[in-house]
Amino acid sequence: MSYRSRGLANLVTPCSKGLSTSRITAAEWLRTAFHDSISGNIYTGAGGLDGSIAWELDSLENEGTFADDSVAAWAPFVSDLTSLSDVIAAATYVLTRSCSNISVAVRGGRIDATEAGPSGFVPQPQNAVSIFRNQFARLGLDDQGMVQFIACGHSIGGVHGADHPEITDSALANFDTTPAVLDNQIAVEYVSGTTNDPLVVGKSTTNTRNSDFRVFSQADKNVTIKSLAADPQLFASACKSLFQTMIDLVPAGSQLSDPITPYDVKPYALQLTILDGGSKIRFTGDIRVRTTKGTVSQVQLVYADRNGAVGQTPINTTAKHNATGFDDSFSFFDFSTDLPVDTSISSFKVSVTYSDSTQTTYDNNGSGFQVEDTVIYLAPQSCLDSSGKLTVVAAVRNQTAPNLQVLVKVPQAEPNPVPSLSTTTVPMATQSSIGPYQLYSANLAFSDAIANSPVFGVFAGSVSDARKGVSGLPTSCATLATSSQSSQLQTSSSASTQSSLTSSSPSIVTTTATPPSSSTTSSDIVSTPSGTSTPTSHASGQPNPGTGISTSSSTSSSSSSPTPSTEFSLQGCYSDAVNPRALSAKSTSSDDMTVNDCAAACIQYQFFGLEYGRECYCGNTLDSTSTLQPAADCKMPCSGSSTQLCGGPSRISLYTNLQYSQPSNPQIPGYEHKGCYSESSTTRALLGASFSNANMTVQNCASLCKGSTYFGVEYSQYVLPFS
Repeated sequence: MSYRSRGLANLVTPCSKGLSTSRITAAEWLRTAFHDSISGNIYTGAGGLDGSIAWELDSLENEGTFADDSVAAWAPFVSDLTSLSDVIAAATYVLTRSCSNISVAVRGGRIDATEAGPSGFVPQPQNAVSIFRNQFARLGLDDQGMVQFIACGHSIGGVHGADHPEITDSALANFDTTPAVLDNQIAVEYVSGTTNDPLVVGKSTTNTRNSDFRVFSQADKNVTIKSLAADPQLFASACKSLFQTMIDLVPAGSQLSDPITPYDVKPYALQLTILDGGSKIRFTGDIRVRTTKGTVSQVQLVYADRNGAVGQTPINTTAKHNATGFDDSFSFFDFSTDLPVDTSISSFKVSVTYSDSTQTTYDNNGSGFQVEDTVIYLAPQSCLDSSGKLTVVAAVRNQTAPNLQVLVKVPQAEPNPVPSLSTTTVPMATQSSIGPYQLYSANLAFSDAIANSPVFGVFAGSVSDARKGVSGLPTSCATLATSSQSSQLQTSSSASTQSSLTSSSPSIVTTTATPPSSSTTSSDIVSTPSGTSTPTSHASGQPNPGTGISTSSSTSSSSSSPTPSTEFSLQGCYSDAVNPRALSAKSTSSDDMTVNDCAAACIQYQFFGLEYGRECYCGNTLDSTSTLQPAADCKMPCSGSSTQLCGGPSRISLYTNLQYSQPSNPQIPGYEHKGCYSESSTTRALLGASFSNANMTVQNCASLCKGSTYFGVEYSQYVLPFS
């Protein structure tokens, strides 16, 4: 699954993918799209692709589960910006590209129906050819177009015996021998007399339900189907044109956009965050660059401050991720820079240097990419507690008091799985001020009945900082210090979550006996080779996802370990790979998985995470390859609770066990435990001899390193002595 992918194409890639071995999702999507669109009438302007299928799932014309499962798969992609009918159009593009080289153009702007459409429009296999003619004529298709459409639609998938026992006794009777390829094989096999199409031969012939045979032969005496069999390019061209007609047939008055094409450059997740003290502001985000025409060597942001002056130094970016689609490839470059709060930023252009040394500046059609610093949503100071109460804090510069607007998806009556959208507006109350900004806050509680994660934004007059998600928020809000002498702020939702999982200090430390806590600060001692010590302070409970070495020196000590608890805090949505795993100490899976179940299974570990709705992983360190991702990537409901989210494909919802305490180290006579040290594969912390043993213990390590001043264990089985 590609970086920042919404996951729609993943549901039908490869084309053979299905919810069971006897199902092909792409074929079911195509059939559902057709059933939604076939109500259209080019002469009256009524019907068409309007999402009415969501209200028609209990209709006899949609017998079986194909439409129910298709609409349920599309429902999470419906938003205030994208209608169900627009999602169906996009789904038609991804299914055709997954199953063929056919590519239809996707336009936006469709408006969904709010009730079921009239019945009797969906062709039935027992219909006479004259009825088929009338049904397809409403779409503007003659006999040739009707035959082509049926052949294209039946080029993938087949008929399920459970839904249509009058046609076949098989679990799935395929239309042709390539049911997961959108090609002309259905025509080739029909013309050659080798077809097993259940709507041509077999049980359907005894009860006049062999509709493919009757349409192909009676519409024009097999002329069209023979032409499709003889020319695969003609077949592909006809299917492309007909599928385009299907998704572009919309009710009269609908205004569709131009075809959607990918931008060469597109910013993602732009966010400003005020730092402690209020003198600086941090600007973070991603820049996506289309690399279809060539790879990229450098991306820089040339910005203008809020007074219009061009920044003296461009903002550099770092290449982080690659992504591919059916027709294009992309690279993502992320950035983070601190700017003076007084001058801030108002817009930027993107300078891209390609590998062939050519350079292009992208300026958003002359307007620049705008950055609004008048209203700033403060992610580190916002939170969503365990009771479901959302607290949002924002900073506003020289504007009237803002309000919080929260968009929620409310479940509708069965069988319609597409939620309705509801917006709640809450006035925000004044807090303290910081620099040129006034701080405001608002609270809103959610009930368990709310489906999926709400989307919210802060609005003040004509400006806003909107389209924020709740799934990455901490359970308790941080405080924004107004003094420049304050401790460093964990900035932005990305940075704050990442900092709680990555230790940036290279120091060798020994912790006190106080167990780590997500909300306390502990005093650590940095040990120097001469034996002196310097007190330092850092946020406790911050594991290092890289390598680390636990060391001991002379004189013994012991630490206490409190009883682990199932109390936990969501840290965010992180990437995960099969090798290496984000968390690799322990794993389990269940079709009844919940967040609480995973927490209980991982009670002895510092972190736990959930993935693919049913998988649970535990560990005390997060692998360095696992990075923070958009909260929307972790949107898969838990298999044991539809109100909880359990990660997603290659995405893990990461939690911290708030009461975790590292296991106590045994007392080794003559040695004192000094803590967890950083370790590099090129520059070792301890330079003496090394040993490896699959049954390593601290006592074994002490024995092997007898006579050394220091010894340490790493990766659970390595010994590194130093004398």
